[in-house]
Amino acid sequence: MNGKHILVAVDGSQNSLRAADYVGEVVRGGPGFHIELVAVLVPPDRDIFPDPALFQAERDTRARDAAQALETAREGLLGKGMDPAIIGTRTMSCLDKDVAGTILAVRGECGCGTVVVGRRGLSKAEEFLLGSISSRVARHAKDFTVWVVG
Repeated sequence: MNGKHILVAVDGSQNSLRAADYVGEVVRGGPGFHIELVAVLVPPDRDIFPDPALFQAERDTRARDAAQALETAREGLLGKGMDPAIIGTRTMSCLDKDVAGTILAVRGECGCGTVVVGRRGLSKAEEFLLGSISSRVARHAKDFTVWVVG
């Protein structure tokens, strides 16, 4: 794993964009870095969108939102003077409804030694009920570093 290959999970939230911004501050001007911005697409629930047309419309909306989140994070990094050649972007479909697992799978593919995620800011009760992506990523960290930005 290369610690200078950094995966930043982006979902368009303020904390995920703050995480990308933080990476830009830390990495700016440093040699040998590569930043992979990753958005994970969670498919809509068929129970909530039983109509195929509505399901597809929601899926398209989520894909556009993910693309916008990636572009916003990328523009933020470029605004810090970073070389566009060191910034990659990718959108991944969520594997088995597990966003954290998808982030970790991409990390393995990219050989990233650092994973950066924004903290969603859930209360303890919400985190207990819904789970925390940043906590799950950190819990599975082995042989790589996790930065959680809040």
